[in-house]
Amino acid sequence: MEQPYRQEAGKSPVPPDRMLVEAGDLAELPFTFARPKSVLPLVAVLGIFCFSILGLFIAGSMELDRFARDQSRTLAQTAVAKSLADVAFVTRDYGFWDAAVENLIRRPDSSWADSNVGTYAWEELGMSRTLVLGSDNTPLYTMKDGETSSQEVLFSVGPPLIRLAERARQTSWLNPEARTSFILLNKRVYLVAASVLTPEEPSPAEIGSFKRGVLIFMRVLDDEHLEEISTSYLLENLTLFSSVSEDDFDFLPLEDDLGRAVGYLGWIKPRPGSAFLKHTAPWVAAILLVLAGFAVMALKRAYAQAATVERLNKDLVLRSRQLEDSQVELLEALDKAEQANRAKADFLAVMSHELRTPLNAVIGFSDLIRNQAFGPVGHQKYIEYGNDIFTSGQHLLSLISDILDITRANAGMLSLDCRPVALGSVIEKCLKLITPQAVRHRISIDVTEMNGPLTVLGDEVRLSQMLINLLSNAMKSSAEASRIRVKATVTPKGQIALRVIDRGRGIPKADLAKVTEPFRQAGTYRDGFDPYASEKAGTGLGLAIVKRLAEAHGGTLHIASKVGLGTVVEIRLPGAAQEECHDEGRVAV
Repeated sequence: MEQPYRQEAGKSPVPPDRMLVEAGDLAELPFTFARPKSVLPLVAVLGIFCFSILGLFIAGSMELDRFARDQSRTLAQTAVAKSLADVAFVTRDYGFWDAAVENLIRRPDSSWADSNVGTYAWEELGMSRTLVLGSDNTPLYTMKDGETSSQEVLFSVGPPLIRLAERARQTSWLNPEARTSFILLNKRVYLVAASVLTPEEPSPAEIGSFKRGVLIFMRVLDDEHLEEISTSYLLENLTLFSSVSEDDFDFLPLEDDLGRAVGYLGWIKPRPGSAFLKHTAPWVAAILLVLAGFAVMALKRAYAQAATVERLNKDLVLRSRQLEDSQVELLEALDKAEQANRAKADFLAVMSHELRTPLNAVIGFSDLIRNQAFGPVGHQKYIEYGNDIFTSGQHLLSLISDILDITRANAGMLSLDCRPVALGSVIEKCLKLITPQAVRHRISIDVTEMNGPLTVLGDEVRLSQMLINLLSNAMKSSAEASRIRVKATVTPKGQIALRVIDRGRGIPKADLAKVTEPFRQAGTYRDGFDPYASEKAGTGLGLAIVKRLAEAHGGTLHIASKVGLGTVVEIRLPGAAQEECHDEGRVAV
């Protein structure tokens, strides 16, 4: 049936037949459908589609197997490097020690050697063998499986150990480093580390004036050690092989100082993709066949309605001109949106890499300095400066993290790991974190109301972040010796209402609508209760982040405040029975 002609507001009346003529020369769209003579071509197309899906399924499973093998190889390399590093650390620690130089080289003391690098190393450090070489590579002390001697009687000093000792002697006098390698002795593979015996503070006259002795620790790569690595790094059936032979195993060569393989670390190749394909491929094939059958039925019905579609041809042509006119605007808007999205993504990438990466290094190194991890730093001022750098770096990292959270939320890139979370445990964890700060300012924080075990559907990390921000804001606006209350109740609609109540100066009514905007602050803080002037007033990002995280959880943020009386901030979140967030899944905001 023809649609009645209607004149659009603001446009002069144009007869429908005239519009058909003008629209018809746009693309000459036929809008006609021929009834198929047979559904066999459709069945063939659907068959190709189903086989393509199965092919992609198989290819994905193979790619998953390849990825799992690469991951297991990376884990094996990490395990080997960690084992070598452990032996190297102990060797370097004993080698760079005045007492070791005195009792092993200058005035050899077998009792001291037994108590530190001999029997002690066998029983407490897990070392299988110990070797102390003099400046001319003559054995001064040996230990083999707990048995010690001052001569070369327990085991011979072969060329590999001599080469490793010479490599160790090439390291710096002021900061000697241990050299590591794998060595094959008596058909057993050993992790070996050699470190020169160097005084902790050698005099200028000593440096380079003589050839130093060498301490060598050896740890056998036995079944117990392999079992420990297998359990720690999830490498199934980890075994030591003399050659590459098993097809079901993946291998990692263990090389000596000349780059020759002295053995191979082998483990069963992980095949999660093949296992997944084996169990699910029949079901996927059956589902695809069923879907193909339904698709054929739907297509037959669609072709039966071809006549109805043809009757709608005129309406489609009438609207084609409007669609063509709006297409340019839509493309421009889409291009602008993509440019804005790329700019936000670039900002996140640059900010994360260029600021957070070096800042984490600054924080880490300053922490090492202030804790004097590598020995006393000398003057007390250096420790104070290390503390200042560490504190400032933590503050700057927190500010950058807040800015990144706001940027991700605004760009729709924030993700939540939504699960049922016990709100009581979140509150308890946050109180433990905030209590030291509250104690410093003599502020008490009480949980005054908790109606049973409340379960929230949300991201536990983000829930903690919201509550920490609210408690921090409450403390900043509260005077010393004041009280902050935390309440959690269930609303009549099944939501969980979490309230933080303080008796601070409050927020002016005119500022309530602006405090949830980034970098906007209101209210007063402890230092003289001077609005907008305190050095402890923060950056103005706390409430903005809380608001966006609450909305990301499907909840809301409400603020009630009165100057001179205090502030009540309430977050309403969906309970575990509601479906604002998908259980056991990740939801992008």
